[in-house]
Amino acid sequence: MKSVPYHAALPIIVVFLCCWCTFRVASARANTLLPSSAEIPAWQMAGKPYRYGPQNLYKYINGEAESFVAYGFVSLVGANYSSGSDDIDSITVDIYDMGEKLNAFGVFQSKRGRESSPLKIGAACFGTDGYLVFYKDRYYVEILSFIKGEQAKTRHVIIARKVAEKIGGDISPPYELSYLSELGRIEGSERYIKGGILGHAFLDRGLTCDYRIGDDVVSAFVAFFPSSEDAGSSFGAHKDFLQRSGKECIPLNGFGERGFVSQEPYHKTILVIQEGSFVIGVYDLSVAQKGMELLKDILRRIETLN
Repeated sequence: MKSVPYHAALPIIVVFLCCWCTFRVASARANTLLPSSAEIPAWQMAGKPYRYGPQNLYKYINGEAESFVAYGFVSLVGANYSSGSDDIDSITVDIYDMGEKLNAFGVFQSKRGRESSPLKIGAACFGTDGYLVFYKDRYYVEILSFIKGEQAKTRHVIIARKVAEKIGGDISPPYELSYLSELGRIEGSERYIKGGILGHAFLDRGLTCDYRIGDDVVSAFVAFFPSSEDAGSSFGAHKDFLQRSGKECIPLNGFGERGFVSQEPYHKTILVIQEGSFVIGVYDLSVAQKGMELLKDILRRIETLN
């Protein structure tokens, strides 16, 4: 087998070491966030904490790991806790370091259930009697409990508050949510999408949100890009896609740098504009006019914040 010259392998070694060091530092930090047995009266950590990184997360949550990694997953530290001599009662605490607040928010919202009850823990939290999730700063936390009796309804909440306290920092939502209009916003509908808004690869990442306008429910998106050139390429790709699909793209003047009105497959009428490194859209409209004020307000917010 032909050996690889050292000078050629060096960049690969450096990248590997950087990734390994990042994982170790993140794991060490997250490890301190796990409650100790002394912090949870009558409960003991069963065994040692476990750790996973992007390369082996599938061994723990096979089927879901790909989604976490797409959202920028850095590391997972978790532990099992037990109570009582028979160890029948148990709680599992999993702390995911998602690298940044927006990624943690994205995962949290993707898990949010319509029937779950909101709780005041971290930046946002929901849960049931035996299951609770929240996010705070760059961390997304899941707590699963199997407990007999009435304490099952409160024990995982106490532990969640302890973890949130150890994370520290503030409970503010991601800064990027400020781009979204408040006009008719449907609370809880905000999403951070990675991998394609409306299923389009050229709208790789950004926010979506639902709004109520009169009797209609419509949606809006704000896609963000590294540069105005990248945003312009995305805008052009969207227009080309619609035209190839046989849809007419009518120029939309007076909004952003350029824009159009068209028919998005499965999403009725859509308004799309580019402003700097952003592409903004309002869709699921019965008529274009209904989305104008919403589009204008999102554009105003972006111009003000940038």
